[in-house]
Amino acid sequence: METRGNTSAMSYQEYQKQLHVREERAAAQAQQAITSAGLDSFSQQVNDTVQRLRQIGVDLNNAQKQLEAQMSAQQRQLQQMQQHIDAICNQMLNSFKSRSGGGQSLLQ
Repeated sequence: METRGNTSAMSYQEYQKQLHVREERAAAQAQQAITSAGLDSFSQQVNDTVQRLRQIGVDLNNAQKQLEAQMSAQQRQLQQMQQHIDAICNQMLNSFKSRSGGGQSLLQ
C-alpha cells in the first residue's frame, strides 16, 4: 500500500512541477510582452507580485495536501490502536469466561 501512496505522491509532484514550469513560461511570456510594449515599472511590479502570489497559492495547496495525507495516516494509526484494544478486551473476556466455567461475567 505504501508503494501505491508513493506513486501517487510522485505523480502529484510531477504534475505540480509541470504546472510550475507552465506558469514560469507564461510569466516569461508576459514579461516579454510587457518589455516589448514598453510598459512602466509599476506594471512590472504588479505582474511580479501576482506571480509571487500565485506561487504562494501553489505552495499553500501543496502544504494542504501534505497535511491531509499526514492526518489520514494518523487516523489509520488510531484505528489500528483501537482494534488492538478491542482484541485485547475480547481476549480477556474470553479468558475470564473460560476460567469461570462459562458463567455470567461481571465484566460485561
